[in-house]
Amino acid sequence: MLRYESASKVGASSAKSILAEAGELQRDWWNGGIGFENQDPASPEVLKGGTPLFRSNALLEDDLFMSFGDMSFIVDRLAEWAAKYGVKWRLHMHDEDWGAIDPTGPSQMLLDQLVKWSKRAKVPAAGKAKWMIPDTRRREIGQKHRS
Repeated sequence: MLRYESASKVGASSAKSILAEAGELQRDWWNGGIGFENQDPASPEVLKGGTPLFRSNALLEDDLFMSFGDMSFIVDRLAEWAAKYGVKWRLHMHDEDWGAIDPTGPSQMLLDQLVKWSKRAKVPAAGKAKWMIPDTRRREIGQKHRS
């Protein structure tokens, strides 16, 4: 389970916008989408959420690829919100600190974790904090595991 939370309180306007944008995301998720815990945007505090990334009933190769694709997407969204709203995010995977994302982008610690994962998932890099994740392969694997 990937967990993410803001490092400090988020203003009401920013929290409302982030929650609305998260709710509008359109994506075929592998095991779960971006989700925030019950939040009242009128009186925000720390934004907290989580996404289940892995499936126990999938081939390891497929699970690594698909979960990495979702993780990459989530990191992109959190980085976008960090830059747009000035929020710093802390990330944890299975209760282990994985680093942070601030308005300048992912921390080196997070980047190192993503690079290791991308190699195991056989996903080539396409720049700093960017990877080439073919939609055709995502659709094929998703279709294979729908039944």
